[in-house]
Amino acid sequence: MKFVIENLEILTLIMTKMENKEVVIGDFKPKRKFLNFVSAIGGTNVRLISNFAFIKGKILSGMLEGLKFKITICDEGTIKFEEVDTNVTDKAQLQRLLDDIESMDVTGYAQKFVIPLEFLDVDGNKCYLEVEHKKPIDVLRSLFEEEKPELSEKGFSILDELFSDRADEEAKCDIEEIQTEKDETDPKGNIVQSYIEDQFRKMNEEKIEELKKRITENEKESFRIKNDIRQSETKLKKLNEDIVVLENRLDGFNAKDEANGYVFYVSEEQKPKDAGLTDANREIADKIADIVGLKKDVLFTMLTQGFYKIHITEKGNINSEDVKISSDALNKIQSLVSDKESKISMVAPGEFEYRGDLTWHQIVNKLIRKGFEQDPEFEKHCESNSYKSHEEDCDCSDEKCGCDK
Repeated sequence: MKFVIENLEILTLIMTKMENKEVVIGDFKPKRKFLNFVSAIGGTNVRLISNFAFIKGKILSGMLEGLKFKITICDEGTIKFEEVDTNVTDKAQLQRLLDDIESMDVTGYAQKFVIPLEFLDVDGNKCYLEVEHKKPIDVLRSLFEEEKPELSEKGFSILDELFSDRADEEAKCDIEEIQTEKDETDPKGNIVQSYIEDQFRKMNEEKIEELKKRITENEKESFRIKNDIRQSETKLKKLNEDIVVLENRLDGFNAKDEANGYVFYVSEEQKPKDAGLTDANREIADKIADIVGLKKDVLFTMLTQGFYKIHITEKGNINSEDVKISSDALNKIQSLVSDKESKISMVAPGEFEYRGDLTWHQIVNKLIRKGFEQDPEFEKHCESNSYKSHEEDCDCSDEKCGCDK
């Protein structure tokens, strides 16, 4: 008797807590009801049920790498959908992610209908979201349950004839005549088929409107992101320009490195053979830019931009063809590249090509500050324009030339 009384007290306490349970309403209400988060223990029929779980952002979208979300199932068919430890997304983006989750086809798991996305429970174990789902046969049955067509007296008479014991040929003929008359005179003969077609038509129209709405929302989001990218690129370009200016000013304050035992020569700006694009070449470049997704102005700059040749060699070995470059000297040459747009490459032992925003004077000043030295003999060896004879350039067509010719 005491045991029964104690159990009744416990049961009463549980019922009281259930009655006093606070109703929690979430911020979102899915069209498809979310039931539980289910995880099955391998090799057993035991299923673990929870009303909340976590999901990694990269599973929902490649742009959400590193983010984490939590879904909590609340009362009255609502849920809480929130970002954990960060605040990158807004409510509109969360609604779009929720729409993507809802639109997925269900699959079977632990005798439940679940969304095929991997969630994590509080212990980090894999679980799945169980949702309310009706089988196609149940949907079709519900259509008939909503509106039950009634048979006319002729219909009942037909059934009586079909299930009666009369089996003579005359009865069969009567049934066929009545059925034909029904098809011709009763406008409700195809009511069931018309009702089903109407329901499917409504379902298609609703789905079409839903898809149009989602396309419009995605287009707006895409436009916003593209606009953000353009603004970021403009800001990035300005920052890179400021960096170059600040680095040049810093070089002016820094002490010059000690001589590293190498001399150098920087040529005048070299232009590609076909620096000026023809209309035909420009049209081809336009098509290439569209195919590979490059910006056309960037591609044209790459095709027409000039470059500088940089020659270095050991100070006491100017005329030698066998140029040996130390790793320290090579690193200093590579340090001329200060941004992604610049590039320096070795085309031969001791010979480099620089493409970027630095001018001839800036390259020379940087090399001097890094310990490289200028040498007139090496510049002659590299066939510098500064040492070409006047006679080589003279065509003697000018009387005021003054050359010996």
